Amino acid sequence: MPQCTFSINFTGSASDLITKVETAIDNAGGSFTGDTSSGSYSVPTPLGQIKGTYTMNNASPINIVITQKPFLVSCNDIETKLNEYINS
Repeated sequence: MPQCTFSINFTGSASDLITKVETAIDNAGGSFTGDTSSGSYSVPTPLGQIKGTYTMNNASPINIVITQKPFLVSCNDIETKLNEYINS
């Protein structure tokens, strides 16, 4: 399965973004390990796990790699949802 790779610009501090993302992933029953430079995550969905990694230099953008996703979920769908969430 090919990886999804994309970068998302965000406003605000990197530490606030990481706190927001970690809380959302934990609330969804997933796992998150990381800080303002890099990390990994796993999120359950009704169609299967989404797993990946991220990197950033304590500032925008956040660079995301999806290493596992359900077959029926496109990379574009994931990028769109993450962009909406990160910038809401």
